[in-house]
Amino acid sequence: MNSCDILFLSARINEEQGMVDTTIETSICLFVYSYCGLELKVYLIDDRDDYICKVSLEVLRNINYEFFTKRIQNQELYLVFPAIQVDNRKTFIAGVCAVLRWAIKSQIEKYPDHYSKSLLGFRGGCLVACTESSIWTKFCELQLPNSISEIVSVMKKNGGNLVTIPASLVLLEAHFNRPVRTHNILKRKLDIAKKVKQKRTMGLPSNTVHSTQTVPAADIDFTVYDANMLPLEIDDISKTLQNLVITEKSHEFNLHHNYLEGIDLTLADMITFPCVYYLLKKLPTECMQHLENIGKWYQRMSSNAFVKKATEECGFSLETINSTTFESVNTFEIIVPVVDKDSLYKRDPSHTKLKCKHKNPTEILTLLKNAFIHPQYSTDYCSKLEWEKLPSALHPATGDLPQNRVDRKCQQIESMVTATLKVAKEGQTIVEFCAGGGHIGLLIAYFLPKCKVLLIENKESSILRAKKRAESLNLQNVFFYQCNLDYFKGSFDLGVSLHACGVATDLVIQQCIKQQASFVCCPCCYGGIQNTHLLSYPLSKRFCSTSIPYQVGY
Repeated sequence: MNSCDILFLSARINEEQGMVDTTIETSICLFVYSYCGLELKVYLIDDRDDYICKVSLEVLRNINYEFFTKRIQNQELYLVFPAIQVDNRKTFIAGVCAVLRWAIKSQIEKYPDHYSKSLLGFRGGCLVACTESSIWTKFCELQLPNSISEIVSVMKKNGGNLVTIPASLVLLEAHFNRPVRTHNILKRKLDIAKKVKQKRTMGLPSNTVHSTQTVPAADIDFTVYDANMLPLEIDDISKTLQNLVITEKSHEFNLHHNYLEGIDLTLADMITFPCVYYLLKKLPTECMQHLENIGKWYQRMSSNAFVKKATEECGFSLETINSTTFESVNTFEIIVPVVDKDSLYKRDPSHTKLKCKHKNPTEILTLLKNAFIHPQYSTDYCSKLEWEKLPSALHPATGDLPQNRVDRKCQQIESMVTATLKVAKEGQTIVEFCAGGGHIGLLIAYFLPKCKVLLIENKESSILRAKKRAESLNLQNVFFYQCNLDYFKGSFDLGVSLHACGVATDLVIQQCIKQQASFVCCPCCYGGIQNTHLLSYPLSKRFCSTSIPYQVGY
């Protein structure tokens, strides 16, 4: 962390009320900032008219911040906030999860033993995956926060006594009922056995040791359950766990969710807590009869000393939410939506998987031919690169690519790069979307030093690899964006993407058309495209005018 590192948040200061109007994303960031005692400089930008949350002005007392009444006119800052500017304005990070991960990691670099380190979870992997590849990240960063604006809108329209619980809360409630899935779970279970054994050797009264009660949360921080989700007696825990470690039959023993990811407080809990707080403030108390697990988790979080301090600084009125009984007064009619309660763990075998049934490709090609739709080929744009004359750092082999893929990758890259060089003009801004390790973007930056090249990639490890290669080449015209491509709102002249997965290629083309920019794209994974909240197929007017159904390729 250095003095040039800045966190950008959307907010409006209301000094008369002693409050800060914010988006839910800004509230989350300020809450985590307060919890962790971060030291990052903050720019509050009043760039919106749809603030739906409020935090106390008190939270800014210990923050080095500046307030701007309009968006800063800087090309590189055209990102959806929250966003972070680092590396002397060469690197930008956007998205709640990525931003907070970076902020916590920078805190740990300065204070290696800082308590916030545990928020990143096992090997620092909590919420490291992007929303496109992780159901869990998507839930924490998009689904749950979006529920707040949705419920505000619905309650304004409907009014009355009819209330529907947000689907995201129903899904979260179901998540707490699932067995804990965590790294080194057998080791963690053995640690529980050791704790119980230590407790027994400390001279506890026999009536306590041999009681039929479950181990109190104060003693081992969570309750232990058997395969039938029944609490284990204290005497049974050590024996059960020892047998479990020997036989490795992990399905015979369950841990209970104390927190979202199991038995440890993580960044996922910290992001979710403000969301649940605002949702519970909007919902009537009767809803808690259907959200018992969330209620228990919420109270556990509220009792944490650091969480309590952060809530006080943010002005969260925890006492306004019934903390014990959640008794119903039958004032509202509560509707619990029926949702597909898929696991929020991607690798859970119970998770519903999309299946593509590819029909006979000959049939599809015939339908396209009859509709006079056919590809057009040209060899005018693509040529060869003299790899042997280029710096070794530009070769795909230096980008951690398996040796058996290098030759094929070189052919793909040179086709894209040479086509781009024929389209690009001096002084333009060129964006490589879904850039990975920067194979294409770094070559373009090398050949076109007077062009500004932006690499957009949501995978943290890939963007770090690209930065390392750019530094070794001393490329000064490259900027790095760790974010989803739809978080980038800047202007550019030329867009490039190679094998952007699924719908991503269409999103790239959509961005280019919106910016009236040229594009050089090679798609990928078209067997996996599906309608999303951003796109609905078919997109082509030509395809829409035919009788070919969307499902024909499945």
